[in-house]
Amino acid sequence: MKSFWDKAIEKHRKGKGIKHKTARGPKIKASALYGGMGEREIQLKLELHLEPILTLKKSIMEPARNLCEFSMQDQERFIKTVGNISNIDLELAYSFCHNGVESLKHLDDSQWDGWIEKVVSTFQNAGLTQSEKLMNDIMFYVSDLTGTSSSVDFIDFSKIIESLLTGLNGRPLKVESSNEIYTDTETIYLPERISSQKSKNDNFNIIKASAIHLWAQTFYGTWRIKKDDFNKYEDKDKAVKAYHILETIRLDEKIKKELPGVGRILEQLNPKKSMITISKNFKTAVKILSSENASYQDSLDLIEMIINDVEKAPESLYAGVLKPESVMTVSEERINQDKINFEKALDELHEQWKKVEDNTNDDDNEINESDNEKTFSVSKDENNEYDVVLEYGDSKINPPQDIKQIMESIIQDFGEIPEDYLEPAGEGGYNIEENVDESYNDYENSNYNFSYNEWDHSRQKYKKDWCKLNVKTIEGVDNNFTNETLRKHRGLLKNLNRTFEALRQDEKRLKKQNYGDDIDLDAFIDAYIDIKQGKEIDEKLFTKLNKIERNVAVMFMIDMSGSTHGWINKMEKESLVLLCESLEILGDTYAIYGFSGKTRNNCDVYKIKDFNEKYDKSVKNRISNIEAMDYTRMGASIRHLTMLLKNVEAKTKLLITLSDGKPDDIDGYRGQYGIEDTKKALIEARFQGIHTYCITIDEEAMDYLPYMYGKSNFAVINKVDKLPVKVSDIYRKITA
Repeated sequence: MKSFWDKAIEKHRKGKGIKHKTARGPKIKASALYGGMGEREIQLKLELHLEPILTLKKSIMEPARNLCEFSMQDQERFIKTVGNISNIDLELAYSFCHNGVESLKHLDDSQWDGWIEKVVSTFQNAGLTQSEKLMNDIMFYVSDLTGTSSSVDFIDFSKIIESLLTGLNGRPLKVESSNEIYTDTETIYLPERISSQKSKNDNFNIIKASAIHLWAQTFYGTWRIKKDDFNKYEDKDKAVKAYHILETIRLDEKIKKELPGVGRILEQLNPKKSMITISKNFKTAVKILSSENASYQDSLDLIEMIINDVEKAPESLYAGVLKPESVMTVSEERINQDKINFEKALDELHEQWKKVEDNTNDDDNEINESDNEKTFSVSKDENNEYDVVLEYGDSKINPPQDIKQIMESIIQDFGEIPEDYLEPAGEGGYNIEENVDESYNDYENSNYNFSYNEWDHSRQKYKKDWCKLNVKTIEGVDNNFTNETLRKHRGLLKNLNRTFEALRQDEKRLKKQNYGDDIDLDAFIDAYIDIKQGKEIDEKLFTKLNKIERNVAVMFMIDMSGSTHGWINKMEKESLVLLCESLEILGDTYAIYGFSGKTRNNCDVYKIKDFNEKYDKSVKNRISNIEAMDYTRMGASIRHLTMLLKNVEAKTKLLITLSDGKPDDIDGYRGQYGIEDTKKALIEARFQGIHTYCITIDEEAMDYLPYMYGKSNFAVINKVDKLPVKVSDIYRKITA
């Protein structure tokens, strides 16, 4: 059925004409110049989309008249576009009617959709005024599309920018093209073409300002932030944006002092006076960040002050965007490698100078007992640049160029050379003097601090007493978690109980024994018959209860790293409840410890149940309160739990790890380094006669678990009901 508007248009084409309350303008007979629709027909079709906002003062007569100059194809394309835009915003569609007709003269069909997307995205990001400005500046858009003489292409400026960056201090930076302006601290990403300004020189100035600004981010410490620095803010993205604005202010001041020429460009693009006028809070922030001693920490501290004014700040043409995830991915791998390379280089340097000193002592027939205590330290020279000093009396070493380059990279990441980087390989970070031969109970009854070696595969030797480990006890929480788990998985629990009962193999009653606990009635009847028949009787008339004593001790090592948050944590807790219920049937000795930590200084194990403890309400409450903590530094935890397990008297000993992934920590304990240390700790456990096994939910486990645990000593699961079943399989395999 035809609508009113379709009928109206049809009558108009037939020359009948109608008068409609929303029709505007005089009754004239207008026609298209190129065989298209007439003015009134165009007007009616446009009104169909825009009628809700049209008034006597707000008409579309002029756009309809202007559209008469175009072909039917162009007219229909324009009207269809108005309809599409009206679904997004009526005011934008009305504005497009008045400001967008000119674009039909300059854009063909292939360019039209991109143009409309640009108009809509500008409206959504910057508002109606900016989108109208874009519509009216169609020639500027066309020049950007075609790459006119005012635009600057990546292929033209990349070599110049690379040369510019090479002359600056700090870590070498690569230059690559991207849709966005940003850095991951090793590469600077710049656009394929820049044409936002109306002259080639102005466009190049923006590229130059962007490159220098991104270099300044890496050199002046913007990326010394930590992963959790923005977590306290409800709107994390807004906090990152605020930090970016603040850092732009701070870095601009640094650049103005270091590179005045570029500083003048920055002042034109982002004048300080415009930032000051945003709000009183911004004025205060600019004053603080303009200080010569201002650091990234000042910007972090000021986020809360200006976060509500962020939307008032103008968009920067050169600062690009911050991408913390990209930076963390790249920087963590670099930091790890820099640490390894630096310590290895210092170790070699240490050995060289020790030999020199030994030869000197041989010549002098004197040995200084303090020589073994000499270590490296870092100081600034007279030019305020970092230098490395090996202290052997008054001797100072001028480090080779390769060490200087590594140092520059480390200083950019940390602002200094961390003290633990300066310890020669193999030397200890801690010297805790507790006696590790004390009894097992002494360990269990206190929050004891331990130190453990860590294997450095690149040097093929241990870092002595490298990891500090704390033993903690999880606080219990009295809730209904255990009962709910047992109700939820009652069917599974029955099957598990039958499985573990079959493994028990105890309390078998042996018949026809020479002596025992009771009379064997069948044997007694047979003997009585033999007596009546005058036969010799069998004296084996007793039964005996044969108890096969199980001699098994199991340590469950539970991953409590931050990545277990959510359903993984719940799965672990439910599995432990089911395991404990089933293990009670066996009567085996078992313990449960969680593990997590953050850096080698804070390796933690959490007591949930020790070997001597009954599975009672307190243990159940601890299981209920297992929570995700920090990172997954596995080597130190395996070594500690191996020590506990070694002190238990049992014929068969198992260490079963429940984890969601590979070894990981923020201080470089990841990748091959963490895998190699974990493998070494497992080898040490097996050397002590302990069977090691891992159950994981990591689908990529095949890449590393066979290497660490062996091809048949791990399993990958994804559901809670599979975990206890896997444990029973391990039991059957090792203890049966």
